[in-house]
Amino acid sequence: MEIKVTEIKENKLLGRKEIYFDVIHEGEPTPSRKDVKGKLVAMLDLDPETTVLQYIKSYFGSRVSKGYAKAYESKERMLYIEPEYILVRDGIITKEEE
Repeated sequence: MEIKVTEIKENKLLGRKEIYFDVIHEGEPTPSRKDVKGKLVAMLDLDPETTVLQYIKSYFGSRVSKGYAKAYESKERMLYIEPEYILVRDGIITKEEE
């Protein structure tokens, strides 16, 4: 699995970096969110607690998936802005049972 960052945007209003990337996975299935996030965080020297993987899109017959992640300046800002389901899906918070 190889990750190529295609674009990084600085969003000062929301206090985050928006990262667009391609995941090249020749001869492998689409990598898991955990693997992609781990490699992206290590590659760009980001904090895993303030980085959210929004999506990874795979296309039929293609060995390349497209992804979008957001790296926040602080955890408080991330918790305020991001929807709960995204934070649960990324394992940052746990869903409370009602």
